[in-house]
Amino acid sequence: MLLSPQLALLAALQLANPDEAAARRGNTVLTRAPEKPIIGVAAAVRMGVDVGSGGAFLSPPLGFGFGLDLRYHAVPIGPLRFGLEFQGGHTRFPTIRSYEVTTDAGGIDRVPRTTLLAHTDLTLGPSFQAPLARRLFLEFGVAGGLIVSSFTRPRSADPNEDQQLVGYSPAVRGDLGLGIPIVRNQGLRIGVNFQKLFSSEQVVSDLDAPPDAEPDSIVFDMYLDVSLAYQAWF
Repeated sequence: MLLSPQLALLAALQLANPDEAAARRGNTVLTRAPEKPIIGVAAAVRMGVDVGSGGAFLSPPLGFGFGLDLRYHAVPIGPLRFGLEFQGGHTRFPTIRSYEVTTDAGGIDRVPRTTLLAHTDLTLGPSFQAPLARRLFLEFGVAGGLIVSSFTRPRSADPNEDQQLVGYSPAVRGDLGLGIPIVRNQGLRIGVNFQKLFSSEQVVSDLDAPPDAEPDSIVFDMYLDVSLAYQAWF
C-alpha cells in the first residue's frame, strides 16, 4: 500500500537528521552555537491552582490568567546556557455563591456574588536553558519579586458588607518549561510555575464571628500556574 504524500513527508521528517530537520523548518536557534545568545519572548495563558491556605476560601481552588515571559540566555555552562528571566502576569481565582434576598413583592430571589482572590506578579531571576536532541529546549529557573494581591469575599447580597483585603508581598518563583520550536523560530512553550508569597496579611475565616474577632487566617500564600504559550526565539 502506497503512503500518501503527507504521511511520506512526516515520516521523512521524523527520520531526518535533527540538524537538517531544524534547518528545513527554519529553526536556526536549535543549531545555534552555545556561545551565541538566545532571546525568548512568550505570551501565555495560565490555569492556576491555589495550593496554600487561600484555597480554603475557594471552591474549587482553581483559576485562570495570563502572563508575559522574557528570557535571555547568553553564558555557556557545559551543555547549558545561563541567563536571566523576567515574568509578569495576573492570575485570579473566582468562586461564585448565591445569596437569598427578599423582593419588593415579598418573594425570594437569589443574587450571585463572587469570592475573588487575585495576584499580579513581577519577578526577575537566573534561568537555564538546555537543548534536547536539537528539537526542544528545557528551561528552568528561580526568581524573586513582588506580588500584588487582593481578596474580596461577600458576607451577604449587599456589596457594602464584603470582606476585603489588599497586600503587597515579596515572593519567590520556581519554573520549569519545554520550548518547542515549530517553524521559523516560533512555536509553543508548556510550563509550570510555583509561587510562594511571604505575607502576614490575615482575615477572619469565620464570617459568623463577632465584629471584634481577631484575623486568624493568611490568605495570600502559595499557588501554581500551568501555562501554554506562544513563543518566539531570536
